[in-house]
Amino acid sequence: MASPDPMEELLRARLKRPVGWTLCIKALLRAMYGVDSLSRLTTGQAFFALRESKQVLEHLDGRVGDALIKEVLAMNGGTDIVAQGLEHVPKTGAILIGATHPIGTFDFLAHAGALLDHRPDLKVVAGRETERFLGAERVISVDFNTRFQAQNVRDLRRAMIAHLETNGALLIFGSGKVPDMADGLLFEPPWKSGLTNISAATGVAVIPASANMRNSRHYYRTRRWARWMSGNNAIFGREVASLRYSSELLAKLGGRYEVIYGPQLPAGSPPDALQTAAEALVPGLYVPAA
Repeated sequence: MASPDPMEELLRARLKRPVGWTLCIKALLRAMYGVDSLSRLTTGQAFFALRESKQVLEHLDGRVGDALIKEVLAMNGGTDIVAQGLEHVPKTGAILIGATHPIGTFDFLAHAGALLDHRPDLKVVAGRETERFLGAERVISVDFNTRFQAQNVRDLRRAMIAHLETNGALLIFGSGKVPDMADGLLFEPPWKSGLTNISAATGVAVIPASANMRNSRHYYRTRRWARWMSGNNAIFGREVASLRYSSELLAKLGGRYEVIYGPQLPAGSPPDALQTAAEALVPGLYVPAA
């Protein structure tokens, strides 16, 4: 019996589909491999990069956590992460980092590359599938349904507070969603109240943060096309575009990127103030706040 394609489980986790969707997942995966073959033939590059992603998984050979982060950032000659404003991040004590989410999968890798030596206790709030690669020591997991709504809110809140009560550093992506693009600028959804609520409940200040990165034009075109095909369904558009996350990540490896950290904001600062402060760290990347 042939071994299952590891990309099948990744695709199922990304789309939040149950085991009963096996045939649909397999059919979608075959279609994506076909698109990759046509894309290589016509452009020289794979659109979804499934084969390349599979090769990376085989190269990582079961690594998780810090070993995986270091190995991924060492690929393609090494990815250079330059941290600006690191003096705003204390080396000890509880701290919240409220970050923009410009790319997707690569965002935490960029912050980890900048912060792990500085804050080896860093954890990130991320989807359950992320825990499979980064390990429980780095991830506080969120269980999402098919509409990307958190299901384990109480457990999530307890885990975040527990980490902060042990003087840990916690990274939260404010909106929890990768932004779209409008007129060449990123447009991130309004930040959720979770970061503000945890900050207020614990009395822990928030450090706004942003990475100076964006996805390729193919990502935004795919997102617009899927949204249009679904009758302007933004969730469907984002879900379809997320199938390019592996390709977008692989394209970033070997490059040089900045992550910027701003001055601390008081505990309980409202979501819009946190979002404005974070997006302003990279002038010209985001649509200006109204």
